[in-house]
Amino acid sequence: MGTGCIYKIGHNPNTQTEGINLEKTNVIKLNLRKKQIFQTQFSEASFMELTTPRSGTHIKWRRGDLIGEGAYAKVYQCLNIITGELLALKTFYISENPRKIEREFQQMRKEIRVLKTLNHENVVHYYQADLSEDLKSVDILLEYVPGGSLKSILIKYKSLEISVIKNYSRQLLRGLNYLHDNKIIHRDLKPANVLISPTGMLKLTDFGSSKQFDDLESNLSKSLKGSPYWMAPEVVRMEGHSFSADIWSFGCILIEMVSGKPPWSNYSNDSKAVMELISKEGLLPDIPSTEPLLQEIITHCVNRNPNERPSPPELLESEFFKN
Repeated sequence: MGTGCIYKIGHNPNTQTEGINLEKTNVIKLNLRKKQIFQTQFSEASFMELTTPRSGTHIKWRRGDLIGEGAYAKVYQCLNIITGELLALKTFYISENPRKIEREFQQMRKEIRVLKTLNHENVVHYYQADLSEDLKSVDILLEYVPGGSLKSILIKYKSLEISVIKNYSRQLLRGLNYLHDNKIIHRDLKPANVLISPTGMLKLTDFGSSKQFDDLESNLSKSLKGSPYWMAPEVVRMEGHSFSADIWSFGCILIEMVSGKPPWSNYSNDSKAVMELISKEGLLPDIPSTEPLLQEIITHCVNRNPNERPSPPELLESEFFKN
């Protein structure tokens, strides 16, 4: 025991020593995990700069109920404890496996970097990101859209009326056009990643698979990203894809809004089998019977030749949206 160590009457000195040792052990574990996450001092500093709150003021929040769950993250409702505003909290849990930590952390950094640059009424708003005190998770604070996803709407109501499809798809294209103008491919466009407010306002979300090109890059990616039913052929075949891959996915969402079912689901419910179907030369998803102008748009979007698919501005200028 060091000089100045005083024990209170009735206090067990062994208990105090155990507490100090436990605290030291926890500090050592945290420092080790910190080194695994931040390979260099620069990477830690750059992450702290990246996670600076968008408004400049850090939001204090309290976690609420789980409202969604994906392969890599959970989404909770949360409360801004200063203003009372409801927000969405996307929590990424960092692996305990040292080999996976750096890759997973880099993936989170990439999504935060994309989200922080976005500012459009049809894209979910980003507020800030926090690294948990135990260094086991990253929490991303986002705009809360209480209406839920387009997926949940399709599950409840099945196929949608033409007027609703027109309203949703127009907003989706505006959001998509904004992303493409900023050299971002979403790469995982599907009903589960399209949020709908109670007033019918649409918001694109989940940028975990997105790709942002800089001025020095060729606007082409050969990685396999997305969800099978909505993936473009060139993505499945890993031939190289660009912004037009999102247009194929948009066409697949139109099919689902018309029919109430994902494309290819009438052939198989197995993801691997669906990817094999998509990769087959000349094969297209079934286009449901609907208004001719809408059917024409779907046909153009699910063209197997990515160079022949229309852009968001071209689609917005089509007769379907003018009438």
